Amino acid sequence: MIYTVTINPSMDLLVEVNNLEKNKTNRMNNDLRVPGGKAINVARVLRRLGMPSVATGFIGGYTGEFIKEWLEMEDIKTSFIEIDDETRINIKLLNQGIIINGRGPNVSINEVTEFLYFMSRVEEGDTVIITGSLPPSVDDELIDRLIHICKANKSEFVIDAEPEKLKEFLKYKPLLIKPNISDVEKMFKVEINSQDLILKYGFKIIEMGAKHAIISVGENGAYLFSGEHAFRGEGIEGTEVRTEGVRDSMIAGFISTYIRTANLEESFKVAMAAATATAFSKDLAKRNKIEELFNKVMVQKIF
Repeated sequence: MIYTVTINPSMDLLVEVNNLEKNKTNRMNNDLRVPGGKAINVARVLRRLGMPSVATGFIGGYTGEFIKEWLEMEDIKTSFIEIDDETRINIKLLNQGIIINGRGPNVSINEVTEFLYFMSRVEEGDTVIITGSLPPSVDDELIDRLIHICKANKSEFVIDAEPEKLKEFLKYKPLLIKPNISDVEKMFKVEINSQDLILKYGFKIIEMGAKHAIISVGENGAYLFSGEHAFRGEGIEGTEVRTEGVRDSMIAGFISTYIRTANLEESFKVAMAAATATAFSKDLAKRNKIEELFNKVMVQKIF
């Protein structure tokens, strides 16, 4: 089973406002409410690709119920820890490039303990996807404890975190990490301005412990590293609508395919197609769009 762990989920209000003006009343052209949080995004795209998962983390209040009901409507199994505080709301002005994220609820020690007890059931053959921000009352120790549970229970884990922490987690041998090029620069305190340097630090990430790594290079596509192999995926031309969820969609695309096939090139192509389909959509990628773009993805094996 795949477990998607969202410690700080949200209800995302996606808004379109033309000609946003300061100190004036601005009216929405369109709005859409969707569940948010990086691992929740992963769960939703996994489901659209036919891969079941269990969405977990902390939810509370009306916004928490909204998330739970939406995911169940999409046939995603949920097993959240109910908390006393309210799940946050994020506001995203799609055509203005403005994102306002809530800080998140207070999570008690008892609620954290209940969550860790739930996660202790993972077992060999399971994959745990840990990604997204932490609410203000929860510190990084929770992520460390989750990783140690995975290692003790022989479960695979995927981690997405701030570059400095991500580098520390490599020694635990994550199944996949997905930094962008600026993240890699921060991880190693270097400037990367050539393919040779991308290859150098991509393989360094593998040497330090990651089983697979996808490094995005913006509109120019991405690189996949695995063992002694490296692939380059070309970017696909189109109109970018959003950047939120693109990274999560890439993780979902790769994991959903790799678990079924263990085929690196196919998994990378689905990851590229899923990421691009989300970038070209108001909400997360739909399966038909992923399948359409899959045939346009050009992947070259470098090593």
